[in-house]
Formats: sequence, structure tokens, C-alpha cells
Amino acid sequence: MNNLEQRIWDYLDGTGTDQEREFTKQLIGSDSEFRALYEELRSIHLSVSSLDLDEPSMSFSRNVMDKIQLEPVPGSVKSLIDKRVIYGITAFFLITITALLGVLFYQTDWTQQSGLDMPEYKLPEFDTSNYVNSTTINIFFFTDIIIVLYLFDGFLSKRPNSKANH
Repeated sequence: MNNLEQRIWDYLDGTGTDQEREFTKQLIGSDSEFRALYEELRSIHLSVSSLDLDEPSMSFSRNVMDKIQLEPVPGSVKSLIDKRVIYGITAFFLITITALLGVLFYQTDWTQQSGLDMPEYKLPEFDTSNYVNSTTINIFFFTDIIIVLYLFDGFLSKRPNSKANH
């Protein structure tokens, strides 16, 4: 669509600024080619605007929902996914990674010495006797016991009750 057609469509739809509509009106009055294009697009606009839109019946939504309710409900998403496909994809990537690593290690020349010397770094002396004493060890064991009891309680509360099943 060129600029003239867009200008006429904006004029027919009533969009655009007042200045643009006034300018388009002047072009229609003065230019015969522009007026012919305007008449053609105006006839299209009138024929499109005179069309009646088909509306669905009043019970359309209810009918659609009734049809949906008749459809069988799928199980879980896990039942829809074939495990063989997942295993196949996993095997493909594992074989590809293994092959790439094999080629990498095969082509590596292990006999050469590297020219990179790592710099030596000495850690500062750190005296742990000030921090590790009987009090910190007791606190550590106490928190470990609390964590273990919390996890054991969670395990027991999730375990099915065998007496309730009989």
C-alpha cells in the first residue's frame, strides 16, 4: 500500500489529524487521479462496512463447553511423554560428548612440557587454636543433632502409616 492509499484510508476511517484530513479533502477536490483512487477505495470501504458480521448463537459457549466435557481427560503429562524418546535423546548427547572428549584426548600431545609455570603463593599462617576449642565443637555437634532430628521427623511424617491401611 502506498502513501496515497494510506492517506485515503485514514480519511475514510476518520483517523489522523484535522490538518491531514483537510489536506486529503483538498487533494480529492483538485487532483483527478487522486479523486479516482478515492472513489475506488470509498466503494470498497462502503461494501465492507455494509457486510453483516456473523455472530455465534446465544448458546455457542455452552455447546462448546459441553463438547469439551465429553472429551476424555488425559492422564498426567508423564503418560503423554514416551520414555524411549527421552532415553534416545539422552543417549545421543552422551555419545556425542563422549566422542568429542575421545577425539580431544586422542589428538592431545601428552609428551610436551607446558611453558606455563604456576607462581608460588604462600598462605599466611593461621592459628586455629583460638577458634577451635571445646565450646565450638559442642555447638557444632548440637546443631548437627538438631538438623538430624528435624530431618528424621520429616521422614517419619511422610511415611505411610501401616496400621491405617489394615
